[in-house]
Amino acid sequence: MSLLDTPRRLLHEWSTRRKNQRTIAALESQLETRDPILLVHQMGRAGSMTTVNSLRQAGLTLPVFHTHTLYPETVRERLALVAQLPESRHPLNLRVSRRIAAELEARGNRYRPWKLVTIFRDPVARNISEFFLSIEDYIPDFARLDRQGRLDHAQLLDTFLEKFPHEQRLGWVERELETVFDLDVYGQTFARQEGFQVIRADGVDLLILRIEHLNQSFQAAFRDFLGVEIPDLAHTHITEQDPTRAMYRDFVRGAVLPSTYLDRMYDTDFAGHFYTPEEIAAFRRKWSTPE
Repeated sequence: MSLLDTPRRLLHEWSTRRKNQRTIAALESQLETRDPILLVHQMGRAGSMTTVNSLRQAGLTLPVFHTHTLYPETVRERLALVAQLPESRHPLNLRVSRRIAAELEARGNRYRPWKLVTIFRDPVARNISEFFLSIEDYIPDFARLDRQGRLDHAQLLDTFLEKFPHEQRLGWVERELETVFDLDVYGQTFARQEGFQVIRADGVDLLILRIEHLNQSFQAAFRDFLGVEIPDLAHTHITEQDPTRAMYRDFVRGAVLPSTYLDRMYDTDFAGHFYTPEEIAAFRRKWSTPE
């Protein structure tokens, strides 16, 4: 680390704290009213920050917040992992989740209008992306081993298959949308060709998009959902821009995943609802044959 890195890091940390403080203050102010909240609520590594930043830059009158979980048990589990830290050092996403989950528990999910945006992604691609984002959770001495050139593709693949919680996200729809917001997602046919769907219920409107169609469908989707024009997508938080990008890219290009694993991911309600049999077959081919 150079001498210039320290002030840059401190400036970044200060800027992040200030931004987080403004977000929490805006959320608290909004929760004092019964006004609508626009919530990008979805699994991680599926374009959530791209969506959040695009909506914020579009100049909407609605405040935009971002969560990955509001299911009470999951929120409690994640809070337990950071319990030893002061709240100011909790991840912003978790702080927002904790506050909104408390609001829902106290007042129910119909106290105010909710505008929910949820983006889904090929579950195997999403799992691999999250694995590399959190790789030190699975290989604690990753940085040292990587510097020493002691990690190869086979080791990474074995660690991914054996340690990553692959099925954990497959029940996300049931927990986070059907249970928390009483939305019947699987009971309605998803518009696979358009790549998005709007579900309107009493007090809750939900926009569902697939990331594979995001670039083509986001303008039509938000025009239908909110009646506004989103001029462009602000692409952020792309795994290829993370420090592990080269390793991630090589892993994806060379991945040959067992058919038993692909069955676990694709013979599911989630995959069968949001993707056609032809699309699932294409996913299977992609993860069965190296580029």
